[in-house]
Amino acid sequence: MSTKNAQNVKSYFKGQSIYKEGQKGTVAFMIQKGSVNVYRTVDGKKVVTDRLGRGEIFGEMGPLSGNERSSSAEAAEYCDLMILTEQVIQTLLSRCPKTIQHLTKIFIRRLRRAAESSPQKTHKSSFLSICRILEMAHNCHTSMKPADAKNVSGHKQGLAATAFAKQVKQILLVSQLEIDNTIDQLSALKIITVTKHGSGKAFGERYLAVNDMVTFFQVASNLHKELSKTSALEPELEYLDIHDLAEEVEALPEVLYKKMANMEIPETLFFFHKNSALTWAGDQEEDFFKRVKRKKKKIADLEDVNDLVFVDNSTCKEVFAKLGYYKLGVLLSVAEEESKKKILGNLAKKIAKIVQDEAEERGPADPAEAEDVSDELIEMVKAAKGVSL
Repeated sequence: MSTKNAQNVKSYFKGQSIYKEGQKGTVAFMIQKGSVNVYRTVDGKKVVTDRLGRGEIFGEMGPLSGNERSSSAEAAEYCDLMILTEQVIQTLLSRCPKTIQHLTKIFIRRLRRAAESSPQKTHKSSFLSICRILEMAHNCHTSMKPADAKNVSGHKQGLAATAFAKQVKQILLVSQLEIDNTIDQLSALKIITVTKHGSGKAFGERYLAVNDMVTFFQVASNLHKELSKTSALEPELEYLDIHDLAEEVEALPEVLYKKMANMEIPETLFFFHKNSALTWAGDQEEDFFKRVKRKKKKIADLEDVNDLVFVDNSTCKEVFAKLGYYKLGVLLSVAEEESKKKILGNLAKKIAKIVQDEAEERGPADPAEAEDVSDELIEMVKAAKGVSL
């Protein structure tokens, strides 16, 4: 066995023991490369109860329960295993009430028993690991105290997909593509509900809600078995550049660039070659990624609330006075950061506080309503500037 301290990764050769049944379990493992056999010794014979592959977590019940190992594990082939300490495993659980922590641990124990009764099961992706984390994260989310929930944007909508992805990446070595692939598959079969907020734009936040917590993992496991029979668990890895895409959809590359800037193309379609991207990024000026050079727009070309940055303050104040608190709150809930500052900066402090508080209390605005109010705002700005509609 060799150790890669910098990455907290241990390497094992084929047939090498990782831990033995009856040993004290202080850490869990996540498979970075290769595969692992989990087995029990029955009447002196080795009975393999599980075969795990890349992205899978095992040995978690030791550090969670404090009990001795109930099974053994060995490398099925050369493998690299990331060490997960108790502190890492408890990252998601630490935010939950004690009752949820207890139920989650029971849930994990039940999963282990289910795995032991299904010998020769092969996992081809991190699909089930992501599902396990989703179950725990969703429990944490739904069990928040009302006072804490008020501080979480869009809490009533569900678990924010960006926050969930961040949690997954803290534990698993998976890409955003794999996480999105799992979410899409669960959503397609109505195992989870995905709602989107953000004025209908491609970059609007997605919120996840598990439809039935009692049957979630069992249903997800059944789905995994079916997907394993095909290549559906493997994310699509065929790439084309912007010029190829433009040719396929019969468009100009310049139009696609504008649609990207307007957030009309989903972020899940953007990928960069790591070495090339980082090499290029290293050649840019120090503040290159901290600001965007905004091309000035004419009043006649304004499109939505985020174009307020091109409107003078006196016109903003005039229009805001006519819109009223409610509509300003709707705009505030969908505007980008720079436009939010523009709105609040052109209101009296007391009014700005009222508008901000009402927007937070009401939560995410209905996308259709937000679009209507945004259109009304732009029409009023153009009218104030004497631009014909």
